[in-house]
Amino acid sequence: MFVKMHNENRNPPSTAPRVGTVVSVTPLKIQYGDSIILERRHLIIGESLMPGYKRTIELTDLLMSGQDEKCPATISFYRNGGSIQERITKLAVPITDNLDSPENKIKATITYTDGLKVGDQVILQPDESLKLWFVKDRVWKEPDE
Repeated sequence: MFVKMHNENRNPPSTAPRVGTVVSVTPLKIQYGDSIILERRHLIIGESLMPGYKRTIELTDLLMSGQDEKCPATISFYRNGGSIQERITKLAVPITDNLDSPENKIKATITYTDGLKVGDQVILQPDESLKLWFVKDRVWKEPDE
């Protein structure tokens, strides 16, 4: 009876976010605290944190700045035609009155190449049982000035 009362009155474990550090990428291992190592089977990872993650976007405006000797900007477009890759030398988006019109959009695919690396700090959030941990994002680092 005392055990039952103790279990019923116990506070549930905290599911507050925590910060962990990537200690291995292949296989993925994240350290939390001084001695807890979370292995891949314990982790639910956002797809965007993985290298090779692809996302399709629509380009509606392209603003380029810094086109001088100090900050050159170059954009190249290629069309795959079987075994031949042809460079597109001119790209025009027709002007329409409706900015949401399909004629006023270009689809592009972005491939993320900056997956998790050893030493990255990540935001972790456990489930109620503390058995599964959600890897929500990388911790932002302020760039060196």
